[in-house]
Amino acid sequence: MYRVLYRKYRPRVFADVIGQPQVTDTLKNELQSDRIAHAYLFTGSRGTGKTTCSKILAKAVNCLNPKNGDPCCECEICKGIDDGSVMDVSEIDAASNNGVDDIRMLREEADFTPANAKYRVYIIDEVHMLSIGAFNALLKTLEEPPPHVIFILATTEVHKLPATIMSRCQRFDFHRIPPECIADRLSFVCEQEGAQIDRDAALLIAGIADGAMRDSLSLLDQVLGQNTHITEELVRRSAGLADKSSILSLTDCILSHDPAAAIDLIDELHQSSKDMARLCEELTEHFRAMMLIRTMKQPQSVLVMSENDFKRTSEQAEKLPLPVIIRAIDMLQSALDRMLHGVNRRIEMEMTLVRLCSDERQTDIAALEKKIAALENVINQLRANPSLLSPAPASTGGHTLPPVRRPANEEMERLRKNAVEMKEWPDVIEELKHYSKAIYMGFEGSTAYISDRYVLVDSKNDICFELLRKPSNRDKMREAIRSVTGKEYKLGRYSYPDEQKQDDPLTQLVSELKAAGVPVKEKGSSSDSD
Repeated sequence: MYRVLYRKYRPRVFADVIGQPQVTDTLKNELQSDRIAHAYLFTGSRGTGKTTCSKILAKAVNCLNPKNGDPCCECEICKGIDDGSVMDVSEIDAASNNGVDDIRMLREEADFTPANAKYRVYIIDEVHMLSIGAFNALLKTLEEPPPHVIFILATTEVHKLPATIMSRCQRFDFHRIPPECIADRLSFVCEQEGAQIDRDAALLIAGIADGAMRDSLSLLDQVLGQNTHITEELVRRSAGLADKSSILSLTDCILSHDPAAAIDLIDELHQSSKDMARLCEELTEHFRAMMLIRTMKQPQSVLVMSENDFKRTSEQAEKLPLPVIIRAIDMLQSALDRMLHGVNRRIEMEMTLVRLCSDERQTDIAALEKKIAALENVINQLRANPSLLSPAPASTGGHTLPPVRRPANEEMERLRKNAVEMKEWPDVIEELKHYSKAIYMGFEGSTAYISDRYVLVDSKNDICFELLRKPSNRDKMREAIRSVTGKEYKLGRYSYPDEQKQDDPLTQLVSELKAAGVPVKEKGSSSDSD
């Protein structure tokens, strides 16, 4: 009976596992030093070798003649595990055996010593599918298993596992296999099968598989059914992909703002049974490649494509600004999401291409709606606070510099009534220190209050207000406030000299004494008194 390639060429020892040295090297070292854990957790995306390494590990711990941490694959135990006749190694699918009763049966079996092998090994695949009750039933056995039992848990969604389970396992993360490693393995398999594969075709299969060796071998199996000489065009046809020239042509339509040509091309692809969602994905990948070319110094290290395709993609990337490329990716991903939710895929693809072919300087409806919402917000603020409509002061040196002016009495009372102490004021003064130590010292000991769009400064030292008479100093003060708070404020005084005189207790006392006929000797004006 014919065996599919991913089963026929499944690695039998750790050395055959492709692209996972961080896992295989560690396991071999542990086996050689006889440091075998009672529970392992293998996690990673599909087709990266989790189940394969689980079976190799099960053979290695039970092998009668291990070789440098690898199983010999020749003894009766190794052969029995490979053909499934050794009952001490059990592979359990948690997707269909996820109940409490299934785990209780496993616990009861685990108490018995192995019949033939050294260890009972339980490989629980897709372990994240277990129910909460099943996890709780497994927990105690996982924490203190019998000395002859090893658990190997495999999952693609490790975030769904309880922390109590993960903390009792040795965790190994399986990475996506690099495209070059997959392409090399495909070339080896084709050589063994008496076939020939072009390097571009091997890299294309690796790109489609997205780092999964099993998916790569499955697609290779499908392509080999058509021809023993595998080309890039044959792979595209077998996988239902559009021709690379079609992707480039659609991009040319966007560059030339020609929606009619783009729709004609979509019609041609649709008539040849190309799936529009897949076409949208491919076009998204093409724009992603252009984005990486525009942003990275060595994009070849990330992109999986031939030299010729890279050259043609680079030429198109040079003609499109980066913001336009990012906007196109965003629109294509939104279109793909709508396609996957049941809308007519062809119509959605045509609409998206028409938008992309429009002049990139034109703003789409969503962006216009955002601008309108922002304008409405500004209008509402102006209605709530009409004082914001006061004329802007004159500018000095290219910067708008509101003067330190005294508001009208009514406005001053309102500002004081709503004033809140500015806690960030010490940070503002510290920020001024970088500009001028003299200004910094002049404002030491001062306080400030925030009211509406004003910062009201209060100080017994009038030097700070004299400093603010200079436009450049006012500018620096406003810049320091903006740097600390992130907001623009007008400047003002919290109190003025004539108000200070009225409120000064000493001045009031002198006035009362004079009124009572008590002689008072004055050293100067009341404003100079301590």
